[in-house]
Amino acid sequence: MPKRLTEVEKTSKENLILDAAREMFCEMNFGDITMSKLAKRCVMAKGTLFRYFETKETIFSIILYNEYAKWIEAEAEELRKIKSFTKESYSQFILEQTEKVINERDLLVRLISIKRTILDNNVNVKYLVKGMDDLTKGIKMLSVETAGKMDFLDVMDIFEFYEARHVFIVGSYNLAISINNRDRLKEIHEQRLIQVDFVRLVLKTTESQLKALLYC
Repeated sequence: MPKRLTEVEKTSKENLILDAAREMFCEMNFGDITMSKLAKRCVMAKGTLFRYFETKETIFSIILYNEYAKWIEAEAEELRKIKSFTKESYSQFILEQTEKVINERDLLVRLISIKRTILDNNVNVKYLVKGMDDLTKGIKMLSVETAGKMDFLDVMDIFEFYEARHVFIVGSYNLAISINNRDRLKEIHEQRLIQVDFVRLVLKTTESQLKALLYC
């Protein structure tokens, strides 16, 4: 009979698995990661891995929502430094924070670009519900704090805008890495092309949405 782990030991093993999965995702595509490869990376039997997480998708759903939480908390920290917003300063704040996500949170960007692939297949419902609930609470928290610093948008307007922002990121990322886009500027190193076009596309889309929200 396997040794019964304490909660601390169980959490430590789960974190080991999540960290290994993150490392692998930095090295290869999501489709190339298997539970067998992950078990090998963690130096454990595949059966042991399955005792902690039932599927690869469950593991990456947890990582995805953890990365969302880091983004929200980082933006909340910056938000708390600001006493009040004008329309212009709010627009500038959002564009700065969005660019920061693109430049500093590559893992999150890559994960949300395959969000449907992760969440549409074999995800443990318990983890999925918790992740979605935590994300909604985080966005609501940002929305309430933001609304308290301005008199031109209400909480619901801000909430809907924050929810939509990751859609801009996904669409722009997928366009930036599309074959047609890469073929257009072959002389530029592929990763550099992706980064340049991706930043431009996201910021342009975000700015257009902000203008519609603030001035229409």
